[in-house]
Amino acid sequence: MRLHLAPWPESHRLLLAEEMRAADAFTIEGLGLPGIALMESAGRAVAEIAREVCPRGGRVGVFCGGGNNGGDGLVAARLLAGWGYDVEILLCAPRAQIKAGSDAAINLQVVERARLTLVEIDGSDAFAQLNAPYDLIIDALLGTGLRGPARGRVAEAIAYINHHPAPVLAVDVPSGLCGDTGVALGDAVRAQHTVTFAASKLGHWLADGPALSGALIIADIGIPPEVIALKGGDRWLLRAADLQPAFAPRPREAHKGDMGHLYVLGGRLGRTGAVRICLDAASAAGVGLLTAGVGVDAFAGLAPQLYEAMAEAAFDPSAPVEPQAAGLAARLNGFDALVIGPGLDARPYMGALLTALMPKLNRPRVIDADGLNHLKGQPRLLRGAVITPHPGEAARLLGCDAAEVQRDRPGAALRLARLTEAVVVLKGAMTLIADPSGALALCPWGNPGMATGGMGDALSGIIGALLARGLEADIAAMAGVAWHALAGDMAAAALTQNGLTARGLIAALRRVEDEIA
Repeated sequence: MRLHLAPWPESHRLLLAEEMRAADAFTIEGLGLPGIALMESAGRAVAEIAREVCPRGGRVGVFCGGGNNGGDGLVAARLLAGWGYDVEILLCAPRAQIKAGSDAAINLQVVERARLTLVEIDGSDAFAQLNAPYDLIIDALLGTGLRGPARGRVAEAIAYINHHPAPVLAVDVPSGLCGDTGVALGDAVRAQHTVTFAASKLGHWLADGPALSGALIIADIGIPPEVIALKGGDRWLLRAADLQPAFAPRPREAHKGDMGHLYVLGGRLGRTGAVRICLDAASAAGVGLLTAGVGVDAFAGLAPQLYEAMAEAAFDPSAPVEPQAAGLAARLNGFDALVIGPGLDARPYMGALLTALMPKLNRPRVIDADGLNHLKGQPRLLRGAVITPHPGEAARLLGCDAAEVQRDRPGAALRLARLTEAVVVLKGAMTLIADPSGALALCPWGNPGMATGGMGDALSGIIGALLARGLEADIAAMAGVAWHALAGDMAAAALTQNGLTARGLIAALRRVEDEIA
């Protein structure tokens, strides 16, 4: 089996609508490439993908709005007609809305002079009268600048498209989808394929974006990558190259101490499974040595179950907090990296112990689960760590609710990174990695089968192992998230999503390395 690694550019950035407009404007005004040339390239890209989707010819309905998105659709319609397709253009905007002399207006004149079939939609009865057994629909109604629900003819066109059995190819973004947030603003087109230009938009990957966009194709239309880098923000998709630091060759003379010693602090009686998963994942991620520190009540049950790891009783609810914290800090600062949180005791004394312990630590560390819950309201104690909250934990740290986090996951991740001065891994569909500088990376891999117990403990173990091996916090977080997600995809392909477990994912980690390294 081969991994599916999406063929995106190695420096692929994620743009907001305003950034894409700025890149377009700079290319036109600063570099002198006419806008109509960009529209021609965009329309040709759409037409070429349409030909791949519908290779045997057939009838194509091209639904066009009045802006540049509609202009791209008009170019595609002209080219497809020239290639022998039976093309019908549905103009869903009043002509008065098409700016005279604009690139879209010029292309409208061209298709009319070429005598292509063009139907002007002037009311809902026009859709009722369409006799349209299309083999493919091209959605060129609305672009990335949408700020509210579609209305009038365009809203009716969206409803018509969604009720039609033909596959849909969307231009830039599915109409009705916000290109910045990925939220469907009212009804939105459900596309099987989306062609976007120069770079994908953040909204393709968030909220409703992945489900509505279908297969995403990024087309080069002549905007130089340097312009995208200049006008775009510091946001990008993780790529296969981000995994390479995890797979760096070991020196021939390396011994186990050279690969780092990781300490996992967590686990009370009845909750040691999280520690074991974390340890197993760290072992599979190449750490040299492992030690687990658990509650005194859990030590006797856990220790005989460990093979590659050592274990010790690290905390005792009956012991005074300050002396215990001082002794534990002295112990932990002798390790290369720490993971704090898997299966950790949720009782209040542990919060007091962590509050006393954290300022005394000087080692790279991952903080997860109840480690984060105990430290809510104390962001300074998370400084310099890698923290791995799910939306509920992130909400507690930010003082809001999980729904607010989910409405704007990038904003929440960045706010939390600034608040804590930590590298934030916001888990969930399309996991995000944010750092205090404002950089944001999004993981395009992973699947719903990973929504099961122990997956977060496995991720903490992988990132902890990479920290112990000497990677910087942001590099370890990105490589760890990518490795974890790709292993989840590979394990799901072998086991089915319903059969996916944390142990199945851990078993797939080495298979990912075989494919990537």
